[in-house]
Amino acid sequence: MLQFLTPEEVTLGDHPTGGYSFAGLVPPTSVSVPSRLRLLGGAGLVVPPPLGSPVDGPAVLDQVAAELGDLLGGAFDAGAVLPLTLHDALISPETRAQYEAPGRAPAWDRPREGFYRLAARLGDWRVQGCGEPGDLHCVSFHRPVEGPAWGGPPDDPYAMTAELAPALAPRLGGQFSPEDLRDVTAAFSPGLFGVVLSAPELRIRTGIRQTLGADGTPLGLARVLRIDAGPGCRAWPGP
Repeated sequence: MLQFLTPEEVTLGDHPTGGYSFAGLVPPTSVSVPSRLRLLGGAGLVVPPPLGSPVDGPAVLDQVAAELGDLLGGAFDAGAVLPLTLHDALISPETRAQYEAPGRAPAWDRPREGFYRLAARLGDWRVQGCGEPGDLHCVSFHRPVEGPAWGGPPDDPYAMTAELAPALAPRLGGQFSPEDLRDVTAAFSPGLFGVVLSAPELRIRTGIRQTLGADGTPLGLARVLRIDAGPGCRAWPGP
């Protein structure tokens, strides 16, 4: 059963525990501005919340809930109450105002109807998601490394997906051909990700991350399963 995360429990960022290169990733910019491309192609695994202003959109959120139910199943099945809110941008109003000041060129993603935010607890897991209905869903599951094992190898995406996203698990076993769903872990720096599975409209990654709170305070090491799905995944900059 999904429970709401309090604002203090939301993870605002994460970073790998060792050194790595940006091969296959979107490199950092001088000013860190949240974007769809960075959401898909950065080194982070925990999905950060959109920072834009809340907007009203019950029909949009109903569509999000239905699509997440179809994609993930389990606790997200039809009828589940999902802790969802809708926002007008990935970046905050303060950052937008800064970029829209005289002499600055605004460069931020404008959604069709809004970016949704998902922040929930599922047993020992914290679930965070962001995306746009009909196009892109980015969902991460993370919990402390010290937590109980899930019964499979530490970075086995199949075992983790079977536990956390049972509707998606059968697709990994049969719907995608080997040419479509590829293990591309070796394309990235050693140790950056546990496993990376890639298809044109699906990306699954695992790894261990140092998680960060709202003020940048380390929250401890967490094991993460990250799922990106939908046509928007075709903008993925990696292999």
